[in-house]
Amino acid sequence: MTTTGDDQASKITVPLRTSAGRTPSSASDALPTAKSTRPTATIPAVPANSIYIATASMDGHVCVSALVDPKDVMLRNYARPVQAVALSPNYKLDRTYLSGGMAGQLILTVGGRTGVPTDANTNSAANSASGWLGAIGLGANTGSDKVLHAGEGNVSTIKWSLSGKYVMWTNEEGTKIMRSSLELQSTQMDLAWKRIAHVPRPNRRSWEDMAGVWKAHAQWVDDRYMEDAVEDVVVPNNGFSDTASVAPSIRPGSVRPGTVRRPVAVAPRARRVERLVTGWGDTVWMVHVHPGRSGEVATSGKAEIVHQ
Repeated sequence: MTTTGDDQASKITVPLRTSAGRTPSSASDALPTAKSTRPTATIPAVPANSIYIATASMDGHVCVSALVDPKDVMLRNYARPVQAVALSPNYKLDRTYLSGGMAGQLILTVGGRTGVPTDANTNSAANSASGWLGAIGLGANTGSDKVLHAGEGNVSTIKWSLSGKYVMWTNEEGTKIMRSSLELQSTQMDLAWKRIAHVPRPNRRSWEDMAGVWKAHAQWVDDRYMEDAVEDVVVPNNGFSDTASVAPSIRPGSVRPGTVRRPVAVAPRARRVERLVTGWGDTVWMVHVHPGRSGEVATSGKAEIVHQ
């Protein structure tokens, strides 16, 4: 009987054995399995990473989550498209944020349960009652919502100032600025969330058609990154300076011979003025916000347009 080459090969084939001495049951067992050795990326829980991120969506949800702790998440449904959300600079402690959108309301939200989706108190009377009880420490703390402003169209932009003392927001009628509750004494809490300025939109035809579509871009200016003021110190031939004049901005070539330029520290009083630059449509505004007096008659502050 003659056998073919294939038959002979099949007769002398020796089954492969694994390092454990067992015969593999399938071809996949005969191949070495590559185990994933890539470490899971983790963010260290240091103070620099104590960051919260807020997102808003057209389905009415606002989600606030911690960068470090995946369990520290709050999801709230406002039942209206939300186009802007801004966290308090002290959110980690006060759990406060502002939101607004196509309902035309600027809403202040304080507190809330983490890890549980909740509805805003402004959606129904039942939610409003439960939120009020939670806000005063009774029942489950589902957070409280308060409408600070309404009735002027879509809210498209919200920004806290660098100090947290002021908040700006833009709706279809213009840009508004209000005093927040941060850094207020117990006797001054009646000044919290009071509007101190209104910058109306330009009265032009294009704005009538586009005010509800354009979204304002706003930036509170940090003076630390502005060009320092300088002094011109005239140095006479004897090497001693006898006069000095402040020159906040000097054109190249305008400095006289024998003049030394040195930086000037900004006065503490000037640092308390907060500057806002906002661009909306075809117009840009620069606004200075001055703090209120802290004497016998306290005020929320005032704002003035310095450039348009």
